[in-house]
Amino acid sequence: MQVCLSFYELKYKQPTWFSSKTERHYWEQWIISFHVTNPKIHGKSKATTIPGENALEETSMRRANLESSLREVLFQIIMFANEKKDHIPLITNSEVVSFPYEITIPR
Repeated sequence: MQVCLSFYELKYKQPTWFSSKTERHYWEQWIISFHVTNPKIHGKSKATTIPGENALEETSMRRANLESSLREVLFQIIMFANEKKDHIPLITNSEVVSFPYEITIPR
């Protein structure tokens, strides 16, 4: 699965018959790949697994591992994004969201 995070600025231009008066000028796009898997049950079949304390511990451990992995990847993204900033447009207004963005799922 992939998610595309696109940053853009709005460019205003004179409207014509066939075009709108605003267009998006994309200045950065990030394609982020995710790999989602089902949890594995170690040494037991699904039919013999009894929900209980062990299941809660395993769920808690999986959640902690996922949080740790996600935190590590987010820090890598932040470090990479902070390396090169010369292509980022100047802030020209005082709007709350200076750099509009969109999140899409590429086909």
